[in-house]
Amino acid sequence: MKSTNKTTTNLLTLALITLHTLALLGQAPPPGKYNTTDYPEDRKIINAISNIFDPALSLNDNSISIGADGSIAYGLEEEFQKFARNGMTFKSVESVPGTELVRIFNGQTAIKTKVADVVFDTPEGDLHFKVIRAETYIKDHGKWYYVLGQGTNFMTQEEFNAYKKEHTTKK
Repeated sequence: MKSTNKTTTNLLTLALITLHTLALLGQAPPPGKYNTTDYPEDRKIINAISNIFDPALSLNDNSISIGADGSIAYGLEEEFQKFARNGMTFKSVESVPGTELVRIFNGQTAIKTKVADVVFDTPEGDLHFKVIRAETYIKDHGKWYYVLGQGTNFMTQEEFNAYKKEHTTKK
């Protein structure tokens, strides 16, 4: 009996590891699908832009951000006001290694997608969450600027299953 339980536990552990590994691989684009080599110098600059809340990276405050909650902010000042209304202060954003993809079109427009760990300071302490980000950059007078960002809350399979269970009604 104990051998059966141990075998079941081992199989369950192996299945969970496999599912998590497949989920991570599913986030990466297929090899060779996108051109990730053209404009190498521009690509380095765009990859180095990690703090989209730096006013120097916004062309005349000409940015639009769509938050993970669906709210829209026109310009960085409005973005900071939105955080303040919610009792939060932006603290940091870090890309999850291996999830960044930069595509550059005609040397003037770039789209960066990534999974990011975001941290806000709140009265209750740090608020950590993971988002899937899409950011758009334009090149104006030889400089790259952030112009549009959109974040979607990242839901793990476990969170999705719990959400589905909570919101599914039996008929």
